This record gives sequence, structure tokens and C-alpha cells, in this order.
Amino acid sequence: MSRTIDNANGFTLIEVLVATCVMLIVLSGITAMGVSTIRADSQSYTISAATLLARAKLEELRLLPRTDADWAAGSHSETGLHANGRIDDGAYVREWVVEKDYNTNKNLSRVIVTVSWYDGEVSLTSLYW
Repeated sequence: MSRTIDNANGFTLIEVLVATCVMLIVLSGITAMGVSTIRADSQSYTISAATLLARAKLEELRLLPRTDADWAAGSHSETGLHANGRIDDGAYVREWVVEKDYNTNKNLSRVIVTVSWYDGEVSLTSLYW
């Protein structure tokens, strides 16, 4: 005597395996999207911080008298900057180049500020009378 089990209410092993594979594919896509979002957010923060450091130096120079050492023609730099501007073993390097008598104008100076970090840099330029 043989008995057959006819259970139409359950799932077969193949259906469970297919559903599991589909779920794994969807979850791996969501995970990859999350990782790329975190990377983009981190990169955006780094670029924003570098831009703020460059703008802060341009503003600092604007307020300093032209006789200050930071206004001497040539290259200047600060290393070990943090995103908040504190100098203490940070990841940013801020360099600025002062060009006096820009475009043969005695009263015009051009300043180029570049803030760099381990895998990128931001540069801003400004003219001062």
C-alpha cells in the first residue's frame, strides 16, 4: 500500500530557493546603494570642509594689513589642519600663493588658496585691491 501526500497549501523546495535567491539579489542591491551613499556623503563633507577652509583663509587675508607676513609675495602653507580650522595633525594642507602687482596693476594682488587632502584638492582664487 502506498500513500501519497497531496498538500497544495505548502511551498515546494524549488519555490523557496527561487524566492530566497530573489530576496538575496534585492538585498545585495540595497546594500550596495547604501555603501555608495555613505561614500558620497563622506566625500561631500570632505569637499565642503576644504572649501570652507579655503574661504576662511581668503577672508583672513582680506582682514589682515598688507604688511603682514601672510601677504608676502610667494607661496605659504599650513599643514595638519582639521575641518574646523584647528592646526593639530589634521588631514588638510592649506597653501596660498600671493601675486603682487597682478596684471601690471600696482594695487592689485591675486591670491590662490588650495586646500588638499589625501585624495583631492579644492582651489579658490580672489583678487584684492
